[in-house]
Amino acid sequence: MFNKKVFIYFAELIFILLAFSCNRNVREISLQNADAPRAMPWALPVALPWAGIVSHHTLAHEYIDAWFFNLSQARSPKRFFIISPDHYNLSLDHYSLTTGSWDSGFGIVESDIEKVLEMTRLLEVVPGEKAFEIEHGISALIPYIKKYFPQSKVVAVVISGGSGVNTLIAGRLAGVLEKEFDKQGKKENFLLISSDFSHNGSLEETAINDLKSEQYLRNSKNVSWNTVICDNRYGIYILDRLGKKSMESRILSHTNSFEISGADKDITSYFFVYFSDK
Repeated sequence: MFNKKVFIYFAELIFILLAFSCNRNVREISLQNADAPRAMPWALPVALPWAGIVSHHTLAHEYIDAWFFNLSQARSPKRFFIISPDHYNLSLDHYSLTTGSWDSGFGIVESDIEKVLEMTRLLEVVPGEKAFEIEHGISALIPYIKKYFPQSKVVAVVISGGSGVNTLIAGRLAGVLEKEFDKQGKKENFLLISSDFSHNGSLEETAINDLKSEQYLRNSKNVSWNTVICDNRYGIYILDRLGKKSMESRILSHTNSFEISGADKDITSYFFVYFSDK
């Protein structure tokens, strides 16, 4: 039976992959649903949010849009540090960063080149543009940044390594980011963890996996980051390290691909979360 929502999801994904290019180091992106209506007026955290988790699946575009809208009501970061998994194994090193820019459909989103070069020097890598050519963990979020934060710049980081986490590799990146997220840095910067959660499961399997993840998301002080089941566990480790067991969370929404599309196989789940200091 024809499912319009599922068709739209895959059509958008194919469109992004085809439109994504590196002409004169500007990546062209378009996402029709970046101007979707804000259907979910969520409450904001009490304290200033300095980090968050958001999906990179365009199937969840209304939730993504609402998450960015609500963040824009709380603050306007100078720059977003986006941490994404390496979905296509295109990174030539443990970490890839780019000095390139993106044409979001709303205008150009620029990398903070000074910050990128500083980080590549500290991490002892060179900018790895290839990893960003089709990486939807970054590109799916760029139109929303331009829409709601038109002056903000981006420091995009793609981490390779799969579902396992090498804490030496993750710890090195976290160490470089610590000065960007000290007390003053949290007022200027925002740590954006691009992640989806349980993958390819039944409804029952998805519910079991999400319960494990939710325990950490609600109580990171007393629950290990290692309980989280998602496609960006490096990002969760870095979030936990920078939070120093003193952050509080607000789960703005929790849903899955079945609830959005009605497709009951190979379910992917989504949490939309803000983090702030207690």
